[in-house]
Amino acid sequence: MRALIALVVVLLLAGAGVFAYLSLNAAPKETPRPDLFVALESRDPVAVAAALEGGAELHVRNAAGLTPLMAAVGAGAEPALLETLLAAGAAVDEQAASGTTALMLAASSGTPAQVVHLLNAGADPTLTDLEGRTAADLARGNPQVRTSGAFPRLLEAAAGPFVKGWPTGYVVPVEGATISSRRSHLPGAPRAYRNGTHEGFDFYSGTVSVPIEYGTPINAVADGVVVRADHGYVEHTLEEYEALIAQAARALDTPPEVLDALRGRQVWIRHAGGFVTRYAHLAAVAEGVVEGATVRQGDIVGTTGNSGTLEAAQGTQDDPHPHVEVWRADGVFLGAGMEPEQIWQLAGQVFGQAALPPYHD
Repeated sequence: MRALIALVVVLLLAGAGVFAYLSLNAAPKETPRPDLFVALESRDPVAVAAALEGGAELHVRNAAGLTPLMAAVGAGAEPALLETLLAAGAAVDEQAASGTTALMLAASSGTPAQVVHLLNAGADPTLTDLEGRTAADLARGNPQVRTSGAFPRLLEAAAGPFVKGWPTGYVVPVEGATISSRRSHLPGAPRAYRNGTHEGFDFYSGTVSVPIEYGTPINAVADGVVVRADHGYVEHTLEEYEALIAQAARALDTPPEVLDALRGRQVWIRHAGGFVTRYAHLAAVAEGVVEGATVRQGDIVGTTGNSGTLEAAQGTQDDPHPHVEVWRADGVFLGAGMEPEQIWQLAGQVFGQAALPPYHD
């Protein structure tokens, strides 16, 4: 009997040892991924960003077949939350089974701010749902959007044509101005003096429908965050300017650091969808426009000057003009590789048809 009891004790101890060994060597349990749709219920960009950083799946659908971006719009999220999702890689033009997009949801039951943000992010306003309705069609039933300034631009954009990969809903950087009528003022125009290519829109007096002078205010084309503001810019001496041109002349293309120096005093703003606008040749940067600051569409970001040019190096205020560039997140500037007619058409999409020149020179 004693022997039997001893055997049972030994077996129990052995089993406990095996259990302890297996417990110690078992694979650690994986922490479950956060549910992005649960995080979205808070409508808090910080909480949603934390969920994404914690591994929440972005490219999923909820029970209603909506993406996180669509669900956020439907829940009345502010643009900051929409941008958190877009910056993480949310596709702006994904469609539900009904053909609905995030822009359509914003237009039909959301706010003007949501509509503008999605247009700025590059949402395609020409897409239709299964009933053939565009976002503009759906906005007619939403008084909040229909009576806002976003509605005419939405209607205009829905009429197309629309170039995917570029935004709409921007305003021109000089109040009342149009895009220059001259091809040499467009992005893509050759710049033989530095063996390079122009990368922005120039707004010279006499070509853009309004007077442009030294000190003319320059406005943000859309809401965004300042990523560069050259408050401490020091103008080149004539010798420094000539050295920059000589360096460019020795190259087959203007070196990036030389081109940046020739832009003079600058402000850069990052907008919805990762687009960036650059404002160059500034005389001054507006107070409060500093790196990390939020700016609203139409805010003054600086004043017209000629910094970075030969005239500035010579100590004059001659030839002032705003120079504004629009860049995609992939490093392509608006107008790259395009003919002038294509650029004018795309400028109409981005800045509105009213911004197109009254004639082409």
